[in-house]
Amino acid sequence: MKIDNIISKIDPSRHAVYEMLDYVSDKIGIKLIQQKTADLFLFKTEPSIDSLYNYAHSLNVKLSEADLAEIENFFGEEKFRIKISENKDVKDLLLARGLKFKDSSYIMEARDLDRKDYSYSLPDNIKILPADNPDILAEVKMIFCEAYGCSPEAYDRKHGFLDQLMLNGKDKHIKTFILYENDIPVSTGAYYAFNNFSIENIGTRNSARGKGYAGLIMKTLLREAQKLNYSQACLVSSESGAQVYKNVGFEALAKNDTYIK
Repeated sequence: MKIDNIISKIDPSRHAVYEMLDYVSDKIGIKLIQQKTADLFLFKTEPSIDSLYNYAHSLNVKLSEADLAEIENFFGEEKFRIKISENKDVKDLLLARGLKFKDSSYIMEARDLDRKDYSYSLPDNIKILPADNPDILAEVKMIFCEAYGCSPEAYDRKHGFLDQLMLNGKDKHIKTFILYENDIPVSTGAYYAFNNFSIENIGTRNSARGKGYAGLIMKTLLREAQKLNYSQACLVSSESGAQVYKNVGFEALAKNDTYIK
């Protein structure tokens, strides 16, 4: 399935997520369904994996009652998320219809990677390794759960279907790295490399924050992008995390609000 390129133009990281799902669909037995109108791009998995992958994107800054009815009809009883540019009237409409505000986020991009230098040196007590065996992958999950405040069960529901691909050292489309401080796993990050190179799931344990480890993981991932001959990289950032990404050359392209049903 070719994911409609309209979503790449407004949210390149989400486009990479949809391409990742297409890449693994036959391996995990899911069907992808996308629908585009003049005002909406809708995407879901069947059977549903998680609301994380059931998204409605508004292609403009407004959302009408008719648009919302179309969204609800598309997803039926499944949980879903709506992503749209910040707008008070839309917020009032969605809250009135029982959706909950989840968060605001920035779509960010770094360009001209071939001209950038992401080299670094590590002190003796720091090392960064790919998550290429089950023990390291278990440590990645532990860091993620602490950083994002979720349970191991929630992690496996949202991301567990990628385990075998991440453990495949020959697969260049999906890869995760982990940073150790004194042999203790403290920070992690991943990428999806398809039409876009998207940085995903950057997380650091609470006890190790403020030491620049997320920046080191970011540089590791951007070096991977260079090795794979990408000239651009993209990501979606929380408001609190945006400065970390700006420090390594990312610029904010747009700000969106996400609502969840």
